[in-house]
Amino acid sequence: MRRLTIATAAFASLAMTASMASAQQAKPAEKPAKALIAKVTNKRDVPVRMLQFIPAQAEVPPSNALKQPLGKNKTISIRVNRPKGECNYIIVGEYEDGLEIAGGEVNLCKDSTIVLID
Repeated sequence: MRRLTIATAAFASLAMTASMASAQQAKPAEKPAKALIAKVTNKRDVPVRMLQFIPAQAEVPPSNALKQPLGKNKTISIRVNRPKGECNYIIVGEYEDGLEIAGGEVNLCKDSTIVLID
């Protein structure tokens, strides 16, 4: 009986050592990139009904960043999901009168303030 107890304790100790060694060898998971906050102001007389921030290099499906239309002279802060290392975004959208927003590429890491004008 004593041999069985020693063998069981030795096996448990060996299994625990092996699992600790494999846990130490495992690489820590990469942290996701922090989201960017874009401050958007609409200076047109017409509300913005749709606005998208499309990463310039990453393949991420765009989605409407507005939960409700952005009225004249209104400013909101929008959380923009950021693929790792991405700072450049293409801004597209549409006003309620049908006019499209076809902005160029914007570096949100350097300047996150966007003013929409005529």
